[in-house]
Amino acid sequence: MQADLFILKKTPGKGKGLFAKRDIPRGTIVFFECPKCRVMSKKAFRRLTPRRRERLLFHSYTIKDGSVVTPCGDSVYMNHSCGANILDTGKGFDIVVRKIGKGEEATYDYRTFYDEDWGFTCKCGAPDCCGTFACRHPLPRGLRAKWDKLLRPALRLARRVPQPLREQLLKHVPGAWRYLG
Repeated sequence: MQADLFILKKTPGKGKGLFAKRDIPRGTIVFFECPKCRVMSKKAFRRLTPRRRERLLFHSYTIKDGSVVTPCGDSVYMNHSCGANILDTGKGFDIVVRKIGKGEEATYDYRTFYDEDWGFTCKCGAPDCCGTFACRHPLPRGLRAKWDKLLRPALRLARRVPQPLREQLLKHVPGAWRYLG
């Protein structure tokens, strides 16, 4: 489930992207996998033809157990950046780690995914751009520490900023109350 904080617009060189309708403060939880998100088992995914797998992964991602998740809503249009302003917390939801200004594109670091056969030449323009993107696990040296350095303060702020997904999170994400109070 995606918070209603974004609009879908064309973005140069990327097709479509999500852009902030208003300023979104660090600590805002903007997405979690809800019952409306489709999940395909690793076994079912492997039975698809290579072409169907590729097409499915265009708007889906693989999680650690090999299942493929197709998020509901427009979150499938969130583009990659090595300097993303939204990150996966590992706690069942994604959080803003750097304020997103009104009109700014929301970005996500795809390196958290487990898509074995997927990669591309990254042109995100971030100062520490990875160059050639691939879903590698374990993560490249230092990346987890970089993410943790961004996530810790964002999680501490989660109780103090408006949370548009608060009620849904508390209902569907075990343990979310620890971060929302």
